Amino acid sequence: LLGAGCASSLEVPIETPLKSKIDVSKFRRVLVAGFVTDLVDEGIDLAPETSRLLQNQLRSVAKLQVIEPDRPPLNQALTKAFKVADDTRVTREDRDRYRAEGERLLQDTAFWRKLGEEYQNPLIVTGKLTFEEQNRSGFQQESALVRDRNGRVREVRGSRYAERKAYNLAADFSFIDGGTGRLLHKERFSEEVLYGEEQKVSPLSSYFELMDRLLPNFLGVISPQKIRGTRVLLP
Repeated sequence: LLGAGCASSLEVPIETPLKSKIDVSKFRRVLVAGFVTDLVDEGIDLAPETSRLLQNQLRSVAKLQVIEPDRPPLNQALTKAFKVADDTRVTREDRDRYRAEGERLLQDTAFWRKLGEEYQNPLIVTGKLTFEEQNRSGFQQESALVRDRNGRVREVRGSRYAERKAYNLAADFSFIDGGTGRLLHKERFSEEVLYGEEQKVSPLSSYFELMDRLLPNFLGVISPQKIRGTRVLLP
């Protein structure tokens, strides 16, 4: 009887609508202005790559014209303010000063208002990015089922050293009104992926995997989203 009752249940797909976190109806255009990153990127040109990815996503979901400058304006401003020759060794102090200048520009209302005037008062997307590789190697617990001399099965616990690495992507997105230069909304997202010793994955591949996870949350800030799931209907 129980089996018959379970068999007659019906699983149906459902969609739950979610409102966007900010109202962008006053804007006709959107500008991804670039991001504050480390002075020296490890294998990935983080700010331009992220800007291009966000532009592509915004074209497909947002009802806004996506502005596509040759280079992200924020990163152009940082390059002008902080020039380092190709043959110069970058010190920790250089990196700290570069990030400090980026932080200053992110909070500079006049800078964003002037940039907004140049691009016809769009919604401006900017912020900070970090992408790091971390060593997670170490001993991990393992267990196995073995049969003893008497034929009984028992669990044997042990540990072994395993080489593992993780990639972490953290993004602080700022959404700015290009007409006033003021911050409308700020939100932080963070994603991490862990790889075992048998997985040979490049930093760039890991970056794209992490961005795939992060993008729906980013889009949910400015565009309504739908969460898909299922519901079980009982007789």
